[in-house]
Amino acid sequence: MAQIIDTKSQLVTGSLFSGGGIGDIGIEWGHNIPVLAACEIVSTRALLIRKNFPKTKVFEGDIWKLQNEYIEFFQQTLKGKRPWLISLSPPCQGMSANGAGRISSSIRAGKRSREDARNRLIIPGIQVLEELQPDWFILENVKRMENTIIRNEDNKPENILCCLSRRLRPFGYSIHSNILDLSSYGVPHHRERLITVGCRIPGIVKKFPQRTKIYSRNQSGMLPPPSHGNHTSLPKVSVREAIGHLPYLDSQTRLTDPEDPYHSIPKWNPNQYFWMKHTLEGQTAFDNFTCPSCGHQNQGDENVSCEKCGKMLPRPAVLEHGKWRLIRGFKTSYRRMKWDSPASTITMNSGVISSDIKGHPEQNRVLSLREIMLLSTLDHPKWRKRYGFEGVRYGRMGKGENFSKKLVREVIGESIPPIVMERIIGHFLQLENRI
Repeated sequence: MAQIIDTKSQLVTGSLFSGGGIGDIGIEWGHNIPVLAACEIVSTRALLIRKNFPKTKVFEGDIWKLQNEYIEFFQQTLKGKRPWLISLSPPCQGMSANGAGRISSSIRAGKRSREDARNRLIIPGIQVLEELQPDWFILENVKRMENTIIRNEDNKPENILCCLSRRLRPFGYSIHSNILDLSSYGVPHHRERLITVGCRIPGIVKKFPQRTKIYSRNQSGMLPPPSHGNHTSLPKVSVREAIGHLPYLDSQTRLTDPEDPYHSIPKWNPNQYFWMKHTLEGQTAFDNFTCPSCGHQNQGDENVSCEKCGKMLPRPAVLEHGKWRLIRGFKTSYRRMKWDSPASTITMNSGVISSDIKGHPEQNRVLSLREIMLLSTLDHPKWRKRYGFEGVRYGRMGKGENFSKKLVREVIGESIPPIVMERIIGHFLQLENRI
């Protein structure tokens, strides 16, 4: 175990599992705090960081192999001082909501088929925190993380937050963890994330002492209070307010705005277009019981054709063994968003109409790249036109295309909105009386 370091910190930060550096925008561009180093295993995301943060040292590869180099870089660069902040956004796809007892029993029995190796990436992350001992750290992930069980450094089953607390409390950290809906901070889409923050500054630790359990439903004062929504002075930002000004697109006749290559969408097949054309704002195509041909209101929940005229209903269906049947799916699929509410969560599959609530409130299409950039606060007046995807090739790209549409959707779908990271960092600075 590392020894407690009492040297002063320097106002710089580092990030682990950095994605494309989108969260780092809120730190470096939002508060002029340099991101000294980042670690990212995916080459396209590492390239995005290099492109948009040219002064940041990028460690590209597996954190298990690079953690010592990462630690040494900070120690040598800061000449023994500690970084002010380390942020961590480990992959969330492996987080499990399964019961702790069942997973623990499986691990003890030597059966680890349910274990996702990505869940254990927090262990080298904790090692970095132990060695560098920043004044602050932020761990951001999906809300399921509060229940995730991993094999710890001793190969024993342990709740991931309990492991974090056990390892870091001896270094003087007070650690607090809450689930926040980021729409309460001005983000125009609902995004529930588990935000865990730790601080080892004595005055702040005294003001916000460690709880018995670091996760709580009651929000800690170490996190900024909501700025939008109930009991605040500002309403939540709606879809209409965020993207209502953009030009019309259509998933069959107008896939791209000629004035803006980011305002582009994928093409729908004729069936998808038919289903969604008859779907109202906020509704799902599964509830399209009215026949567009004869106007008959059908009653059968499994009907895919009209009881009166026999024509197909605009409900998601698939041809199987010569017969049409209703597609099995959640009622959030093939659904339109609402104009006057925040959008649904922007995910990596934001371009797929069958994935959760992905339909434009009114037009026959999913949201464009420009729209998800606006809804994620990546396209924001504070840093507009500073972050770019140009020149990074990934996935299927058309002739002459200078950026990957797939990469834009995936990176935004994984990242914490930069405006929220800016709010969190600003709150830390206020607690320290720096601003």
